[in-house]
Amino acid sequence: MEQQLKEAIRILREGGIVIFPTDTAFGVGCRIDAGKAVKRLFAIRNRPETQATPVLIDTVKMAQDYVEPISQSVIDKLIEPYWPGALTIVLPCQEEKVPSLVRGGGKTLGVRIPNHKTTRAIIRGLGIPVLGPSANFHGEETPYRRHDLDPEFVKKVDFVVQGECTVKAASTVIDCSVKPWRIIRRGAVSVPAVILVSEERAHPESQWDAGQASMTKRTAISTLLIDTSSNKEVTVALVVNGKRYEERQEIGVKKAQVVLPLIDKLLKKRKLSLKDITGIEVNTGPGSFTGLRVGISIANTLAWTLKIPVNGKEQVVAIYD
Repeated sequence: MEQQLKEAIRILREGGIVIFPTDTAFGVGCRIDAGKAVKRLFAIRNRPETQATPVLIDTVKMAQDYVEPISQSVIDKLIEPYWPGALTIVLPCQEEKVPSLVRGGGKTLGVRIPNHKTTRAIIRGLGIPVLGPSANFHGEETPYRRHDLDPEFVKKVDFVVQGECTVKAASTVIDCSVKPWRIIRRGAVSVPAVILVSEERAHPESQWDAGQASMTKRTAISTLLIDTSSNKEVTVALVVNGKRYEERQEIGVKKAQVVLPLIDKLLKKRKLSLKDITGIEVNTGPGSFTGLRVGISIANTLAWTLKIPVNGKEQVVAIYD
């Protein structure tokens, strides 16, 4: 592996393009400052030039060389809890340092520290950020396993690093260049709705629709997390002032008969009641379709009854398989 890492770093340093495993999916990248390589990467992927591409970094300091000063709020609520990991954060960037193609002609940059030793070793050895879109033609299936890689796509790059992905799910993407922060894509990381709600309170000039605004007036106390995606167990958790408390139960009966008692048990342990919940986050996939439907139905019912947001909205209907 050490020899492969050296070869990947050498090729990237010379302006080449490399496929590599990350925690989320197989990525394909080049160094951020190699203009010709960036254009070639877009051409290989058939990626629209108006569509920005994510960038992988090894440290927060590396990100700070390309984005505007990162607010303490972003550091405390997103970077500290979720990096390294499957969370891409969109921030205002230093446009003169980031090629127009990378930012899709806009003024922001999506950055992430992957939780994968191989990826980070490559970036660390190179010393600068690496573009990190998924290793597939635009619009085609994302490769989460090595055998998912399209042989025709592989032929177009300069090197492929061996290895496997760990999470095997897309990263969550949150746009922190706007107020309140906005979830662009829900993925492997579940960010409590209370975080977005607290950002809205910090910036009352932001415009949400009246229905959403009415649901976010109460003080942020706790977020209920519901995960019924597994066929083996049900997980519910409570995030209270940044601390997570969790209950799990193996499935011996129908999930619908497990979730509510588990929530009640969790609340009683913290000496809380349903009315203390300020937001709900429910896993919408991937996972068992039937299981996900149970979790979403319960989340929607509780959100409607308590007049609180679920996944940052009034209702969740989507299931991602």
